[in-house]
Amino acid sequence: MNKLSFLLLLGSFFPVFASVVTAQVNPPVLECVVNDTLYWQPGINTCGTFQAYQIFWAISINGPYNLLATVHDPAQLHFYHQDANNQLYYYYMASLVDCPGQPVLYSDTLDNLIPLAGGIEYVTVQNGQVVLGWEASPSPETIGYIISRESNAMGTVVLDTVYGVNTYLDVTALPSVQQETYYVEALDACGNKSLVSDPHTTMLVNYTPPSGCTPDLIISWNAYEGWDASTTAYDIYISVDGAPPALAGTTNGNTLDFTFSNANDGENICFFVEAVETTTGWAARSNEICFGVDIIQPIRDIYALGASVVSDGEVEVEWWWDVNALVTSASIERFYADDDVVLPLPLGITPPTSFFQTDTDTDVETTSSAIYYQISATDQCGNSLVSNETRTPFLRGAATQTGNSLSWDGYTHPYATSVSYELRRLGGGGILYAGSELAFIDEAVNQADAAGVCYQLTVIVDFEIHTGDKITRELTSQVVCVLPVPKVYVPNVFAPNGVNSIFRPQLSVGMPAQYEMLVFDRWGGQVFQSTDISNGWNGRRNQEPMPEGVYVYFIRIQTPQGEMIDIQGDVMLLR
Repeated sequence: MNKLSFLLLLGSFFPVFASVVTAQVNPPVLECVVNDTLYWQPGINTCGTFQAYQIFWAISINGPYNLLATVHDPAQLHFYHQDANNQLYYYYMASLVDCPGQPVLYSDTLDNLIPLAGGIEYVTVQNGQVVLGWEASPSPETIGYIISRESNAMGTVVLDTVYGVNTYLDVTALPSVQQETYYVEALDACGNKSLVSDPHTTMLVNYTPPSGCTPDLIISWNAYEGWDASTTAYDIYISVDGAPPALAGTTNGNTLDFTFSNANDGENICFFVEAVETTTGWAARSNEICFGVDIIQPIRDIYALGASVVSDGEVEVEWWWDVNALVTSASIERFYADDDVVLPLPLGITPPTSFFQTDTDTDVETTSSAIYYQISATDQCGNSLVSNETRTPFLRGAATQTGNSLSWDGYTHPYATSVSYELRRLGGGGILYAGSELAFIDEAVNQADAAGVCYQLTVIVDFEIHTGDKITRELTSQVVCVLPVPKVYVPNVFAPNGVNSIFRPQLSVGMPAQYEMLVFDRWGGQVFQSTDISNGWNGRRNQEPMPEGVYVYFIRIQTPQGEMIDIQGDVMLLR
């Protein structure tokens, strides 16, 4: 079949329709140039009588253009440029029609070269089939595209010719078995084909499944061929038990493997790799692989949550761990902030029935400082894991002249999303304070209560762990009992032979932990000493009455809370 017959055959399948516009002169449809022969279809004009086709040419697309030929026969739809001489020329056409005053339109400008191919953008695997996408050819004479695939057995074979689209679905490909390589050629109405585009090749993934005590899934793949490795990245997507695929990691264009370490026994996992051309955003997926995980479940996560003082000498510790892990040994580890000694408290291992576990640490000193805990565990494969740290809340209290002062440290925890505090007075006092502050003055306390007032702090913590579990816990501190500060009254006069015959201080409440009183005469000589608050000065030295006058005293008292009180002054001895 010659080129003209091919053209007429294509024209019967792809007729060209132009809008009937009476306000302008439509040009012929310049379709293609082959062997220096131009082919066209007539423009539709109803405003007047046909006179001729005009053909213009230039050696540059920007002109200037000159009249090459005038064709007066309306049935002639081709023209041979006899003097082309294998040079590059550009052509366009116009119609001469007897339509006075109407504007004349011109056809597309074509060159005498074969059409240019549109480069392949991607070849990607979808539902086990390959989808191609390519750029439209910049050549206006292009009417379609020839799709080819490289076959190991038959070389490169033509799959199809498509028109008016820039994508193609290959339902005969085997991208889950082998890499598939594709080519695209542009086609014009004369049968001219472009040069073959640069090939693009799909990715084929392989894997080493996790097994036994090796929980890692190792994924590898062939490089995506068609983009520069320097502008290619690979995203690894994994779906677990039918969930939507989630991005598990990214590698650069030179790294063609990835290790996924979070597979769990009994899960069904599907994965694929998606190549991304980082400058354009084009993406191409590999085949997808699915399998069931069969491993000895390792211990991967332990979260030490709260620790509460439940009574004097007892702390309840709570933690979360994976009940599916085959744990062979575990312990609660206790330590203090300023002490490097870690005391392991072995846990009896029984098959856990709940992710959340609690245990009580007994015979522990709870009154001196906060107590820190962490959980350690070893699984059947010998993997060991230590949790984060958690601690008990710690409350401090001291009596002052204006009331009892209570304070505590801010509670921190790596999985806490919010923290608030409640301070209670025990024995019916109820909640004294609720909020986020770290101190409170109990001004309403009865300072005359020699037995003191007891308090306890509750820390309300909202936790969230990686599983998405959100829980709220109330963690309690040790009980703090605050004894009142002794108020000291010292008389400034006494009469050994009168009603107030003994000189000594008076305490409002309680007895001091330590006590000493010294009395001196005006020359600095010591006349009295006592370490018993009930033993006062009777106005004598060595059984001899001291003369009337002013004497100096010094008193030191240590309160039950350990506070030292020093008082000095003078007293009048009357006779």
